[in-house]
Amino acid sequence: MKKKEKQSKPISRKLKLPRNDEQFAVVVEMSGGSRMKALCADNKTRMIRIGGKLKKRMWCRENDLIIVKPWVIQSDQKADLVYRYLPTERNRVLHKIPEELNIWQT
Repeated sequence: MKKKEKQSKPISRKLKLPRNDEQFAVVVEMSGGSRMKALCADNKTRMIRIGGKLKKRMWCRENDLIIVKPWVIQSDQKADLVYRYLPTERNRVLHKIPEELNIWQT
């Protein structure tokens, strides 16, 4: 006998938005070694670091929309990655990001 195939539902995650110190950013350049450069919502280019627990889980490419948290020290130059939006999530959040970061004009 054949097993019944389950129909899969499309997975939809709760939309995550930046909190207090966090902000939107767009990946500009991959530097290697879990580091990248990103253009942030305040028009500053920062070196973004992918933290230890996210290194294997969060794969980023250029032009990805991410949420970053600037460091307390060197806040104009460095930040940590908090979250990366999937393409379907990015389309749902496009109206909430600043126009300077919107490179996906439709």
